[in-house]
Amino acid sequence: FNTGAKAGQTVFHMHAHLLGGEEMGWPEA
Repeated sequence: FNTGAKAGQTVFHMHAHLLGGEEMGWPEA
């Protein structure tokens, strides 16, 4: 993974989906 704000957002969204982000109704990135 690259470091940086954009990379950080990608990792955040990936973790959100892995932790059940879709069930929480979060929009697709």
